[in-house]
Amino acid sequence: MIWKFITFFVRKLDPEIAHKLTIKSLKLGLHPRLKQSVIQINIGNLIFKNLLGVAAGFDKNAEVINKIHFLNFGFTEVGTITPVPQYGNPKPRIFRLEKDKAIINRNGFNNLGMLEAKKKLENYRKRYPVGSDFLVGVNIGPNKNSQNRFNDYKVLAENLSEFADYISINVSSPNTPNLREFQKKENLEKVINFVKDGIARSKTLNKKLPIFLKIAPDINEQTLSTIIKTAHSQKIFGLIISNTTVDRDRNLKSKKINEFGGLSGKPLFKKSTDILSQANKLIKNNNYKLFLIAAGGVSDSETAYVKILCGAHLVQLYSSLTFEGPLVANKIISGLLNLMKRDNVENVFDMVGIINNPKEAMNIAINGFKKNKN
Repeated sequence: MIWKFITFFVRKLDPEIAHKLTIKSLKLGLHPRLKQSVIQINIGNLIFKNLLGVAAGFDKNAEVINKIHFLNFGFTEVGTITPVPQYGNPKPRIFRLEKDKAIINRNGFNNLGMLEAKKKLENYRKRYPVGSDFLVGVNIGPNKNSQNRFNDYKVLAENLSEFADYISINVSSPNTPNLREFQKKENLEKVINFVKDGIARSKTLNKKLPIFLKIAPDINEQTLSTIIKTAHSQKIFGLIISNTTVDRDRNLKSKKINEFGGLSGKPLFKKSTDILSQANKLIKNNNYKLFLIAAGGVSDSETAYVKILCGAHLVQLYSSLTFEGPLVANKIISGLLNLMKRDNVENVFDMVGIINNPKEAMNIAINGFKKNKN
């Protein structure tokens, strides 16, 4: 009950102040201490004890890695980290859409920079080495005013790879001008090669460190197909689907819907899941080996279940922490276990990507497989 009250109180604050207060509270140990539930999934050489993670954007500066696992998450993704510190776009830049359970942000990769993140990651790894039960992804992106954005990715990979269980390449934030141009084939190949070069130059023992591409939901099927083919040919580990959207649904009810920036939360669910489902089909039809992390609108066990049925091996959330509070992961994981028990699913892999239609997947999440067949 107390965490519901605290969540309600924090949501009355300015969104950016609320986020800073949340990070500070976690650092001070003012958070629930939950036992980690196990829904294990192994993808490649990565072993996730729990398939639910925190998306990039929450812990931008790698400040609370050792606290997040207390909230019953199985992994976290820090960043987006840029080579040099960056203030980001002018404030106000985060807008809470209460009626829609959504957030619009135009942060612009605000972070303390690579060297500060490196210090924190190095300190964390002294206690919890790479490969520990709680996995850490490092999300990287270029500075807004960089003279060479491709080189930014290389510098970041070279300096941060030794601390990462996986690297996530952000080529899809709508708040850094022209960044989404890097999703085009020629640019994407170049970014990937610069990241690989950075990993090769790094101190990491794993020169085949898994690389994920975080892509936008605002793409057509042809662009998605090009991204997937490029990821396959470049031996990328997987995709994170998706970043925030610049589209605005006509049914949004909140006053601030016309603020510029990326929309996340409940209204993103359908769009991001449609792209996820399309990606799953393309990967299966071409017999590619690409793993998928789903992000966008996950707020309960049913939405997480849908993501898995539509192709996700792992699921991430962020906005629902704002609206549901620090117990959200616990609710989702316990709910997922109940849904799997209901449907006689013993292994997550048995249900990953088996449904090609998000609407059908939601019907199954609500009613179960047996009722869906009748």
